Amino acid sequence: MGGPGQRPSNGQTTGNSRAGDVGQDTSSNSTSTDTTNSSDGKSQGTTGQSADSSTPSTQNTSTSGDKGTTAGNGNSTSGGNGVTRDGQHRGPGGMSGNGPGMGGPGGGMGGGRNGNSSSAYATPLAIFAAVFFGVFVFIAYRFRAREWKLGERNRGLMLWTVLGAGFFLRMAIAPWISGHMDLMLFRNWAMTAADSLSGFYTNGSSDYPPFYIYILYVIGKIGSTDAFSPYMSVLLRLPNILADIVTAYMLYRLASKRVGYAISLGLAIFYVFNPAVFINSTFWGQVDSFFTMLIVGMIVLLVENRIGWSTVLFTIAVLMKPQGIIYGPVLFFELLRQRKIQPWLLAVGGAVVTTILVILPFSWGQEPLWLLDLYKGTVGEYPYASVNAYNFFALIGGNYTQDTTTLFLFSYHTWGMICIVLVTLFTWWMYIRSRKPQFAAAAALVLIAGVFTFASSMHERYLFPAAALAVLAYLYLRDRRFLWLAGGFSLTIFLNTFDIFYSSNTRDQYGIILCVTSLLNVLLFVYLVKVVWDCSKSNTIEAAPAKDMVPSELPSGQLT
Repeated sequence: MGGPGQRPSNGQTTGNSRAGDVGQDTSSNSTSTDTTNSSDGKSQGTTGQSADSSTPSTQNTSTSGDKGTTAGNGNSTSGGNGVTRDGQHRGPGGMSGNGPGMGGPGGGMGGGRNGNSSSAYATPLAIFAAVFFGVFVFIAYRFRAREWKLGERNRGLMLWTVLGAGFFLRMAIAPWISGHMDLMLFRNWAMTAADSLSGFYTNGSSDYPPFYIYILYVIGKIGSTDAFSPYMSVLLRLPNILADIVTAYMLYRLASKRVGYAISLGLAIFYVFNPAVFINSTFWGQVDSFFTMLIVGMIVLLVENRIGWSTVLFTIAVLMKPQGIIYGPVLFFELLRQRKIQPWLLAVGGAVVTTILVILPFSWGQEPLWLLDLYKGTVGEYPYASVNAYNFFALIGGNYTQDTTTLFLFSYHTWGMICIVLVTLFTWWMYIRSRKPQFAAAAALVLIAGVFTFASSMHERYLFPAAALAVLAYLYLRDRRFLWLAGGFSLTIFLNTFDIFYSSNTRDQYGIILCVTSLLNVLLFVYLVKVVWDCSKSNTIEAAPAKDMVPSELPSGQLT
């Protein structure tokens, strides 16, 4: 067992020798082990976890969704401090002993290895990804062609065929994939919320932000019926499967106004069948697709100068995942660029009203600053240089290294904060140079790619919105290099997620996938900086004619 900053060699606490299969909701031999007392004094529901006879059946465990910290467990392997500092145990889906003391997604914050209960379908998924990225490279290379021909008939039929195929393929696969243990936690939260929405935080101990609890509340109500109870694991995935389709549709609609039908349909296909998108919502069962849909909507509304509604979506994103604050500077930059008081009033009003409406049902019986305390607990929950995020710190061996460890002159945490400041200042500079709101998508892409690559405490799924944002940046700035970035980030997102979801490693090894993916993310960010630098000084950031035409480009990739 490792000391502080290292996870136990078996990737979990000794009390949890076997994880249940969430995908098999009707399994007759699933044994409920919720005989322990959670911090809210009530059973959190059946998790499908098999009983472990080696573990006492009565432990006073504290169920902290995002903290994932189990206190008072005599079998906890934490170097003697009673708290398991373990990506599997503390991160999303981490599970303690045989009670409901499970680590939560942490507002969408990463997960440990072996978080899934089955390695089924890993090979077909890998083959599909290889074919997808091979086809992408071929098409992206052929994208140099000036004209793309595609029949004008039945445009709507072709679009809905693509979107429908993506939706029904996901729905057909979802029941057969057990998913990450995050699904167990989301299931427990859904049932708790359905039992008492206003008492969700007072009766339990989750520190997941409040907005997505509404979604889980609806799922809990539906899943509690006899008709839908056997399909709970599919219901938990459904909002994010729908979000995949909605995001693809938004990209198509925007593209159809700027680059024409053929390319628009191609971009929809790219997103719908993207392995990086597929593995997150359908295999893992996480909520990043829903979060990305909000961010894409925020950027589109911001470019269209609908400041109030853009702020509403940004506020909802922050109230869903703490990392939504990463995109705050984009809204701030646009407000500064406009130099008017009215947009500021709309933004402040939209943020305040949205926050009040979202948190009000949860605020009865709470302290006035309960939400702030909730976020403070979540943000400080992962004190590591990298939490399975294949970035610069992971590349130099910092995965699951305490962020207080000194790297040259400063700690990992200090270096991460310095990098966040530098990335934000660089993005502001580029935004000022561009003088166009259409630069918002590129700015958001720089922020998430830079923070993910060089900040501490990052998780494997934080980079997820980069694929959609790169497509948005291409549509607004009309630089073909953003399509290569969309493909590149999709590849690294998939490799990182696939390796964590399916990894059979029993310890944190400096493996080939970690090394290659981390290096690719660093190189992609450097390339992104070059592309953004070129685009920020271009005077051609404007809507393109709505026809199937690729604009002429200079050798550097700038528009003529």
